[in-house]
Amino acid sequence: MTLTSERIELNGYHEWVEAAFERGWSDGLPVIPPTLDRVQQFVDYIGRKPEESLGDVPPKYGEATIEKLAIQCVMAGCKPEYFPVVIAALEAMMEPAFNLNGVQTTTHMNEPLVIVSGPIARKLGMNWGTRVFGSGNRANGTIGRAVKLIQWNIGGSFPGEPDKSTFAHPGQWSYCIAEDPDNNPWEPLHVERGFKPEQSCVTVFGAEPPHSIICFGQSHEVLARITDHLSGTGPNYYDVMGETLLGINPTNAAILATAGYTRKTIKEYIWYNSGITLGHLKRTGIQMAYVEKTFPKWVNYGYDEQRIPIAVKPDDLHIIVAGGAGKFCVACPGWGALGGFAITKEIKEPRR
Repeated sequence: MTLTSERIELNGYHEWVEAAFERGWSDGLPVIPPTLDRVQQFVDYIGRKPEESLGDVPPKYGEATIEKLAIQCVMAGCKPEYFPVVIAALEAMMEPAFNLNGVQTTTHMNEPLVIVSGPIARKLGMNWGTRVFGSGNRANGTIGRAVKLIQWNIGGSFPGEPDKSTFAHPGQWSYCIAEDPDNNPWEPLHVERGFKPEQSCVTVFGAEPPHSIICFGQSHEVLARITDHLSGTGPNYYDVMGETLLGINPTNAAILATAGYTRKTIKEYIWYNSGITLGHLKRTGIQMAYVEKTFPKWVNYGYDEQRIPIAVKPDDLHIIVAGGAGKFCVACPGWGALGGFAITKEIKEPRR
């Protein structure tokens, strides 16, 4: 199989690093040299033709061939066995409902969060526990970074033009976690979303950075903390609805499960008990042009005491179990009804 990408000759690693910065191939951090032999290892591992295309990546619509994707994985520091996860994540992001072009050009700060669930998370040694959103794990860090370098080098998602995010967030370097397979009292995320337990999957969701929620006490107190946190006007969900991800740590997950809560009943509780009155939203400058397009059809705009829920329906809330033992949960609000919706794809590992 012949690799066709442009080849350049440089005198050593440091010259490569400087060339990558100068030519705009780096996201602001040093990248690994994508040498011919290393890129070939990735192409050989996946067992697909290097010219095979997964489509054009917005917003600049560069073509995502297997070879080009392998180059980004090498530059990110991935191992070849991470490559199928990166491919599945890109397939999810390329779905029309995800609206990758909008996600990458909006003034909002959502970034594609890669959530890995199923047996491959253990196989790759991914982190689903303490510091799950933080540094220190090669698989999490480099898979997430490869996805971002694809957006950067193939999609052309550069700051200012075309990426107009007002603040953005550190997930632009890497935003990848795994779901806890050991301390999850409920079915895994990918099973809830229609896949088999033995399958490995990626769910990609356009999300803000994690918002911390400290949760003490019994099940009703934990849920009260969560609903209180979600009843504020900061994120997009009270302006354009959309989806929200809730990460529950194993300690609080056990408390909720022991009290009889399931993923479904937690979603329903949050949906019925969080919310803001229409009158309050009007006083905070809500934009009715957006509201009338995205709010539930049953909203009575003439009644200021009307409770506005966090989403159109409970299933627009997504729940995962992750993080270390403790009293903190997290919420990751989405972009809204404009895109970045959670998309799940199977990770197709090559047969050996």
